[in-house]
Amino acid sequence: MASYYAEGSDPWADLFLSAALEPHLWDQAIRAMAQATGSRHGQLIGFGHGAAGFNWISDVEPDIVDKSATIDGAAPDLNFRVAADQLSGRPDIVHEAYYDIARQSLRSADYLDLCSDYDIFDGCQTRLFAGPDMMIGLALLRGRKDGRTDQDQRDLFAHVAGHARNAVRLQRAIEHQGFALLAGTFETMDRACWLLDATGRVGGMTPRAEALLSTSRLRVGDGWLQSERSDETRAILRSVRAVVDAPAREADPVALADADGGVGIMLEFFPLPSRPWSLPFAPHAIIVARVGAPTERHVRLLMRTFRLTPAEADIAIHLAAGMTRADIAARRGVSAETLKAQLRSIYDKTGCNRESQLVRIVGMMSS
Repeated sequence: MASYYAEGSDPWADLFLSAALEPHLWDQAIRAMAQATGSRHGQLIGFGHGAAGFNWISDVEPDIVDKSATIDGAAPDLNFRVAADQLSGRPDIVHEAYYDIARQSLRSADYLDLCSDYDIFDGCQTRLFAGPDMMIGLALLRGRKDGRTDQDQRDLFAHVAGHARNAVRLQRAIEHQGFALLAGTFETMDRACWLLDATGRVGGMTPRAEALLSTSRLRVGDGWLQSERSDETRAILRSVRAVVDAPAREADPVALADADGGVGIMLEFFPLPSRPWSLPFAPHAIIVARVGAPTERHVRLLMRTFRLTPAEADIAIHLAAGMTRADIAARRGVSAETLKAQLRSIYDKTGCNRESQLVRIVGMMSS
């Protein structure tokens, strides 16, 4: 260990502090840790109900992460590293002796085969952050030529892990601050917004959004934006998943009807710019609420903007508010075929080719 310290300095402190401030440097940090301990790879991993999973491994073939994703890596009866971490009386640095015990109770050899294929059977690990529903860990992954870790290597790993733990805490604080900064920006715009973390849970909101929770049927439960109506909650969660899990895919807006059947609140979902090597604590997406205006005003705006007839504008309003086509036809006293023809005219005039696009257009009229 003496070779890594010069004149009382500790380069590991600077290395991991730099990673917290410039997250793309995490790869450099865990690679240096692996090299210093004579290990094939360094690993920073996060998983759990409250975290978007990530698996950063230095100097690795790209397909190992893809292949490992096909295995439930958080299951202790599949992954001996997870099982070893849960053993009673385990030390802070869990190593091969505990892996040996954990491997005896696996229900499948899938993870063992993965470790054998990629030559990462041995190593050691520790927890850097553990919450009620998530965990972030640091590990060494060692191959056959590396052998099992010895005490000196584990001591160095423990020392490095202390700096990595501080870096995770610092980056977590910085990423949480991002919620406050973004919420402050939208507060000056007087807009109701909810900021979502990598799991899709609400991590921050503007004062206007908080006020809307007390005056509408929207609420936040267990971190999720929900409605008192189950169908609206399902629609909200579908759009949240779309914008968080596949940000390149457009998320459908969700319209909440008012007492008169018009659009009371329009929710729109947008991904925020992604940053490589961000932890699960950073803002990943945003929900913007547009509070609806009276139906009559919507009708006039749609007629003027798209040259809709009064009947077509009324249909668009109620369709966007979530009313079924059958209910709209019954409300207007027309047949299903007549309504279908009117919808074709609406789509032609607005340039839409699907219902969600029409919902978005109607919602824009309420801003």
